[in-house]
Amino acid sequence: MIHYQCDYQRKGLVNPAPESIIIKLTPTEFKYEDAKNYFHKRIVLIRENIREQAESRVYADLVEKKFEPYTIDNQFLKENEESILKMMEKIRIENELLKKLDDCLHITYDEIYNSSVGIQKLEDYLETKFNFVLNNSKKYRNSKKTLI
Repeated sequence: MIHYQCDYQRKGLVNPAPESIIIKLTPTEFKYEDAKNYFHKRIVLIRENIREQAESRVYADLVEKKFEPYTIDNQFLKENEESILKMMEKIRIENELLKKLDDCLHITYDEIYNSSVGIQKLEDYLETKFNFVLNNSKKYRNSKKTLI
């Protein structure tokens, strides 16, 4: 969950909706049809590498490290392989649901962090120009490769 000027706490959306808000939801947390009218702009963000996404979600659930930097060691990955595989299947299902949505911007995490394409897509969709440079070192999960 990411929020801006909002007291949203995954239990429900505030009413009336705030003027400016960013919320991160998965399809299992809210039905899109129920939540979409709260927002005039909707962005569907997925990761191309669902293996890494599954590893991160399993790690966040088990280690309870959310919204702060972390590194996943190989021992954790080996010990939790079965949970990671189950999470990958859940993510595949979520992504299939998300791909069917047609009244939003579809973008990948990889486009935002590993190329200049993602930021341009966001600026075009939001009809704005960002006056900041995305700092790849601020990603929560430590990574080996980047173009930023």
